[in-house]
Amino acid sequence: MARDIKNGVSIIVPTFRRAKGLQIALESLMNQTASALTMEIIVADNDPAGSARDYVENFAKTAAIKTHYLHVPEPGVSNARNGALKAAKGRYLAFLDDDQQACAGWLQTLLDISKKYEAALAFVPTHARIPGSSKFNDYLVDFFSRQGPDLTEGIVDDFFGCGNSLLDTHLCTLPAPPFNVDMNETGGEDDLLFSELKSQGIKIAWSRAAKANEDILPHRATPAYVKVRSFANGQGPSQECADNKNWLGVAKWMLVGAVQYALYAPMALLTKITGKPSYIHYLAKSAGGAGKVLWFGGFTPKLYGAAVVENTAY
Repeated sequence: MARDIKNGVSIIVPTFRRAKGLQIALESLMNQTASALTMEIIVADNDPAGSARDYVENFAKTAAIKTHYLHVPEPGVSNARNGALKAAKGRYLAFLDDDQQACAGWLQTLLDISKKYEAALAFVPTHARIPGSSKFNDYLVDFFSRQGPDLTEGIVDDFFGCGNSLLDTHLCTLPAPPFNVDMNETGGEDDLLFSELKSQGIKIAWSRAAKANEDILPHRATPAYVKVRSFANGQGPSQECADNKNWLGVAKWMLVGAVQYALYAPMALLTKITGKPSYIHYLAKSAGGAGKVLWFGGFTPKLYGAAVVENTAY
């Protein structure tokens, strides 16, 4: 088995107290194909209490794909992913989050475009599913979904989030550890890793031939969460430049952020007052601009890891 999986696919599923989401994610993987490649699934349970153990071990008894339970008790999104990568034996690393569902042809499409274009990273769209019904739903779907470029298939310049992606470890050199543990609570560890890989000159492939669904938890499908998430996302470009001591780049992104905030904050206020659904769009844009300006010090929101261990909404 070890020899077979060496050139096969390790599917990484980090999880943190999402029993129903984990069930949907694992069941969606049972009908995936990978040509003649051997597959394995590694579930990295990041709950200190190991709450997913019983379900995963029972699931593994009848699963069509060999499924491993891995307990990573130290909270943090980087810890969970690093632990899973350390245990993974496959050449290809496919990432699916515990709030995602792999649709038909998901894994095969990622593998096909990775091989076709000799791409170290491969992505397909993510479609967000919003709970309940509100006037904001269309904008929330757009905010949380990964639409990507209009390109049907081919090489792209930009990368996307780690959930719903494929990495070919033979076409890049992973840092040690792959995901920066300083970002355990803030997120952005995937952007940092993929930026490093992009600097190595890798190719990035994209296809619309398959997709993954993503179920948004109720507490996230709110303007308050959109604001915090957009602020954190906005900090990314400025923080990346600062990490590289590119102070001219920092100044550029702060200027861009200031302009964005000046343009979109009044529209956010106006649409909020008038009750327009487009409030979500302008709120996200203005918060993202503010994040580019306020990228330093204690402004970074803590959305993961130890910061949410006691939050039952997660």
